[in-house]
Amino acid sequence: MNKIVSVLAATLLAAALAPTATAAAPTAETTRLQLTAERIEDGVDTIGFVWLDCPATDRPAHPHRAEACAALDAADGDFDRLPGQPGARCTAEHSPVTLSARGTYQGRSVDWTRTYGNPCQANAQTGAVFAF
Repeated sequence: MNKIVSVLAATLLAAALAPTATAAAPTAETTRLQLTAERIEDGVDTIGFVWLDCPATDRPAHPHRAEACAALDAADGDFDRLPGQPGARCTAEHSPVTLSARGTYQGRSVDWTRTYGNPCQANAQTGAVFAF
């Protein structure tokens, strides 16, 4: 039940923050992604999400927008090729985290999801993009 409530709350918040019909139409160079991180901690399903706009808009922003946009550009929008944090060392702790990205990268549709063994491993692979 907790997971259903969390997902519903995240969906409603996403809808509230989504661009309105009066927003400018995206161009081929526009990136607009909803980034989501989900994990179970102490038996509670925790979901966090943020919008990433490249270039910047007046909408609520990713806390590391410039770095996240630069990382996406370095990977040409391929989340499996993000530069991450080279040399990061993580434990083998089992605390799965599922990351997802939905939206557009420079006009191309994005629908990506990956589960990592723990938050350290997720951060090591995705760097600033999912640092929220």
